Amino acid sequence: MNKRPSSNNAPDNKARSRRRRRPTGPGGQPKAEPEVVKKSASVLKKYSVTFYENHNLAREDTAKLQELKSECDQLNIVVKAEGTMDDPELTQFGRIYAGEAWHLIHKRRQDDGWYNEMHE
Repeated sequence: MNKRPSSNNAPDNKARSRRRRRPTGPGGQPKAEPEVVKKSASVLKKYSVTFYENHNLAREDTAKLQELKSECDQLNIVVKAEGTMDDPELTQFGRIYAGEAWHLIHKRRQDDGWYNEMHE
């Protein structure tokens, strides 16, 4: 025979059926499937937005930010100038979005009435 030598010494398993073993628990009983945790009812939130040209103008307007924060669940502070989105002076009032792209996104949301509705 012109059969190639096999580097694999395992027997030929082509004829054997492949059955998947199910894990068993104590007493040989199949393990119980994990319980599926259902998602709780969604909570709707009110979002508000305010726009600033730069971080300094936003920091100077703390009275307005405090008032807006009390009227909603989340205040989005959008700064058109590039800069940090982790400024502790501003994050105490809401989430900061800095840069031209974020400004455009939130401006479009405002124009579309997104901020007038409740969201998850």
